[in-house]
Formats: sequence, C-alpha cells, structure tokens
Amino acid sequence: MPLKLSSLLGVWLLALFISAALRLWGATHLDPVPLAWPGLLVLVFGPPVVLAVWLLLGWADGEGESDDRDQESS
Repeated sequence: MPLKLSSLLGVWLLALFISAALRLWGATHLDPVPLAWPGLLVLVFGPPVVLAVWLLLGWADGEGESDDRDQESS
C-alpha cells in the first residue's frame, strides 16, 4: 500500500475512533460540558492558527504545488 494511502487511511481511522469515543462519552454524560473562556478561545481559534502557521512554514521553505510544475510537464 502506498505511503499516502496508508497515511490517509490512518487519519480516517483515527478520526472515526475519536468520533465514536466522543459519541459514546456524550451518550453516557448527558450534562453540558462546562467550558471556561480560555478553553473556548482555544477551540475556536486554535485550528485556524495552527493551519496558518503550517501554511506559512511551508511557504517559507519553498514547498508547495507550484514547485512540482517542472515534473508534471515532463
């Protein structure tokens, strides 16, 4: 199995496991989860910040789809 396919399958299986675990936990704990403001801010703004940092680091390293342009044309 190619590396990209196995990585994709692994991420999907991990997401499925996390989803099932959260669903089971939610079914057994019916009360709302108390969440403080710092936790809420991390949940709302954390993923976009992580993605932005990842994209900026990739851009600064010169990595990207445009770098593969020479390989695709040959």
